[in-house]
Amino acid sequence: MARKNHQQPLRVVHDHCAGIDIGSREHWVGVDPDRCDNPVRRFSTFTDDLLGLADWLESLEINVVAMEATGVYWIPLFEILDARGFDVYLVNSRATRQITGRKSDVLDCQWIWQLMSYGLLRGAFRPSDATCSMRSIVRQRANKVRDQAQALNRMQKALSQMNIQLANVISNIAGVTGMKILRAIIEGERDPRKLAAYRDRRIKADHETIERSLRGNWRQEHLHALAQEVACHDFLEGQIAECDQAIMQALEQLPMLNDAPQPSTKVLRSPHRCALEQAALHQALWKIMGVDLTAIPTLGVDTVLVLSSEIGPDLTRFPTSEHFCSWLGLAPPTRISGGKALPGSGPKVLNRAAQALKQAASNARNDKSFIGASHRSRLARMDTSCAIKATAHQLARLIYAMLTKGQPYVEQGIEAFEAKSQQKQVRALLRKAQKLGLQLVKAA
Repeated sequence: MARKNHQQPLRVVHDHCAGIDIGSREHWVGVDPDRCDNPVRRFSTFTDDLLGLADWLESLEINVVAMEATGVYWIPLFEILDARGFDVYLVNSRATRQITGRKSDVLDCQWIWQLMSYGLLRGAFRPSDATCSMRSIVRQRANKVRDQAQALNRMQKALSQMNIQLANVISNIAGVTGMKILRAIIEGERDPRKLAAYRDRRIKADHETIERSLRGNWRQEHLHALAQEVACHDFLEGQIAECDQAIMQALEQLPMLNDAPQPSTKVLRSPHRCALEQAALHQALWKIMGVDLTAIPTLGVDTVLVLSSEIGPDLTRFPTSEHFCSWLGLAPPTRISGGKALPGSGPKVLNRAAQALKQAASNARNDKSFIGASHRSRLARMDTSCAIKATAHQLARLIYAMLTKGQPYVEQGIEAFEAKSQQKQVRALLRKAQKLGLQLVKAA
């Protein structure tokens, strides 16, 4: 007797949909062949052709569009279609891989349309348009900070080639003392005693040690490289300040969820901002996010700025914290077949918000809080990378709870972690004693 097949056949979910294969010079669009005589059309990437593409889809009464994320070429078309009111799905290329057979742009757009019509594609998470605008500026600022760090490395290389050991006696050559000395060297000063006179009183190294570190060979080619890198450092410092101003202007354009933020309860530190700028940024982030994420230990203003620009205050797209952590790439893998975990790691996820949380988690080693104690406990029983990822997962769950419920963070303290750890140890001992047929008796 044949078994009954209870599997439901595929049914059309999106009747009015289209699939677009994105390219750098042209886009191929595929729709239902029953809607027109020419269901596959090619459009160039010029703006007038993109507008013509949107007009053609409107004439066919298309309301759902699926496109593959290809580089940055999808952004102009996505913005035009989104402004026209289309429900645009930006899908991962792994979900639209062509089946075995011939490969062409025509087949790709038809394949994307077919998958979308049956509801087999999921759109990528994309925050609001205003948040995306701020996200671009925050990412631009991160690029400038990275470029400035590279210029700083080249400055240190030039000093090492001249055997100037300044970087070995002060912690940061881009600080007050280091930049004063470097500018004096560029202006022509070579006397180590006069250069060491620029020492700030907060420097731990004494005057004599700094003077000895400033004796070297002043070769012209290295001095030329040093002067150019200092000029590059100063130029990037100005551009970072311009990005900070643009970020504050972008924050003012976002809707406010809390119009009465309070001053920060902890000291805020940022390498490129003064105390007043940090306080202003803290207040602005509290207003748009609705809660103070900096109240979470190890989360600073810069980390919260990255999180607010990458995810925004609205997390309704994620039904649970598990979905949110999975999108971040911080959730444990679920590659299981036949009741056993499959070998190898899951797909690599590049997420700027997750990277910011991992950086914050790595700073929890010396933090005197519940999260800090949890992180130190993880470091004692697992690898450092695994412990950092687990702590970042813990931070992500806290952020999700705060943003979805609108509740402030309440610090439990190290005492609460120690009590919780002691309860776990007692339960473990009780299980072990029960297995051995023994009974634990609490000492008087």
